[in-house]
Amino acid sequence: MKIVLCIIVALVIFNGIANAQISQGTIAVSTGTNLNYSSSSYKGSDTKLNQFNLNLTGGYFFAQNFIIGAGIAYSSTNYKSSSYDYDTKSTTFSIFSRYYINGAFFLGIGYGSVKYEDLDALNELDFQVGYAAFISDNISIEPSLNYGLGLGDNEGNTFLVNLGFGLYLNR
Repeated sequence: MKIVLCIIVALVIFNGIANAQISQGTIAVSTGTNLNYSSSSYKGSDTKLNQFNLNLTGGYFFAQNFIIGAGIAYSSTNYKSSSYDYDTKSTTFSIFSRYYINGAFFLGIGYGSVKYEDLDALNELDFQVGYAAFISDNISIEPSLNYGLGLGDNEGNTFLVNLGFGLYLNR
């Protein structure tokens, strides 16, 4: 089974490198989602977490392998324990740019503003490293590592592992 998995991974990587470049004029649309449901009990204290995230981004390759775009994301979180109850929703608006190396590996930078229901907007500078594994000429699976640096009053930093799907038109 491990050999089969290694062969599939090698073929996906080779396919991404073989597709080489993403040409100027290509339009890209990608989406990702995250569902998290967990429940735990420790020494008589029960906790439950329900979380849902959905994001959509789009961009335009104004030069070969270089895209600029924008995105929107929605998040809903509900956390309950015997002593605490927390429920919030947020909307994020962002802009980003990415540079694709050999049309597969990418480096990205972005800026996002998160608005929670009951708080002022929080701003973040995002850095991204990832890989666009093309499973066809126009469709990719895109794993990435993201680091968010809080700006201004947002002193928090985030580190995320993401998995997204991309659609590349006019490629």
